[in-house]
Amino acid sequence: MSRRRDELVMYHVAKVTEDLYVLRVDDRYTKYFEALWEIPEGITYNAYLLKTDEGDVLFDAWKRQFSSHLMEALERVTSPDRLKYVVVHHMEPDHTGSLEDVLRWAPNAKVLGHPLAGRMMNAYPKAKERFKPVKDGEVLEVGGKKLRFVHTPWLHWPETMMTWLEEEGVLLTCDAFGGYGIPLSLFDDQCVKLEEMIREMRKYVVTVIGHYREWIDRNIAKLEKLGIKPNVVAPAHGLIWRKNVDRVFQVYKDVGKSKPKENKVLLVYASMYGTVEKVARGVECELVREGMEVAVYGFNDTSRPYISEILTDASDAEVVVFATPTYEVEAFPFLKFVAQELCWKVGNGKKAVLISSYGWSSAAIEDLKKTLENCGYKSVAEVKYNAIGPTAITDEAVAEIAKKVVDAIKSS
Repeated sequence: MSRRRDELVMYHVAKVTEDLYVLRVDDRYTKYFEALWEIPEGITYNAYLLKTDEGDVLFDAWKRQFSSHLMEALERVTSPDRLKYVVVHHMEPDHTGSLEDVLRWAPNAKVLGHPLAGRMMNAYPKAKERFKPVKDGEVLEVGGKKLRFVHTPWLHWPETMMTWLEEEGVLLTCDAFGGYGIPLSLFDDQCVKLEEMIREMRKYVVTVIGHYREWIDRNIAKLEKLGIKPNVVAPAHGLIWRKNVDRVFQVYKDVGKSKPKENKVLLVYASMYGTVEKVARGVECELVREGMEVAVYGFNDTSRPYISEILTDASDAEVVVFATPTYEVEAFPFLKFVAQELCWKVGNGKKAVLISSYGWSSAAIEDLKKTLENCGYKSVAEVKYNAIGPTAITDEAVAEIAKKVVDAIKSS
């Protein structure tokens, strides 16, 4: 472990196996991954270095802002004349931002990657100059070590690939099987709050890979068909998995299929002046009374939830409940965005309940319903009520709405 106190950047260099090292940097500065997804928990960037008798191989790099720290980390385990190859599993800049600095430091290193990656390197002149494409299934022998490259498209770009280190029993997976968060340790069998890390993984799958979720099962099946059964799964973000490998694969499969958890309900509401919040809380109370697990997120004039967390809970919910005020003859804007992202990232086939308040127009439900039904969600109940202000709806009316919602969910 090393820490640059001037910039408060912590990075780690440690052995994964006798000849394989992880180089991990902890990014506590990025608050919105891809400038979109809220990650107050931070994220790590994991590169790996394989030492062989014929020269060393670096797998991926770090984000540009950590380039000088990567150079320090590399100097602890290799030298410019020893670095023979740099394998680029994925061209996104959180894995390639420091690539040009690595190649300046190691002037003889060659770059290996998916053929499509070579066409994406215009901003990386040294990498483009030294690039050699690798075929799907191609095996490279270096110093007695076999590196098998497996193309795994759409996890989460088309040029994504993995490397199987058979002698090490390690599968280097880049974004796939990664997660958000900055774990207390490097490995899943050490000082780790495992269930928290599993949730961070679910959140990562949904937000980053969710749109291409059908490719998760396809690529896992491909690995199985090739006989690749890793003892260690080493992704580019989050924990290195060596105890719970099967669970990691299962979590990804479940999210990819939007596998629901029995009796789990996601309730998302927006409330400008308190009316909808009163109704939403009444619905929540009734659902809990019926023994259902309810994840609640509310937008109001004092707070907003993280959309990344909403999508995480949506991934294994059986039912999604939207409660929205009518805003400019449509649904509330943030709820429209959430509905759109549910379609984009989470998948279809879930049951939906739509509730709206209105003053002069009741078009909000139709607005949300159109978005959701176009991507396969099934509306099982729709409730509209005319009310402005928190005192405009009685407790009895709230109870009636809540009962209608629960009855619709139980009978659907």
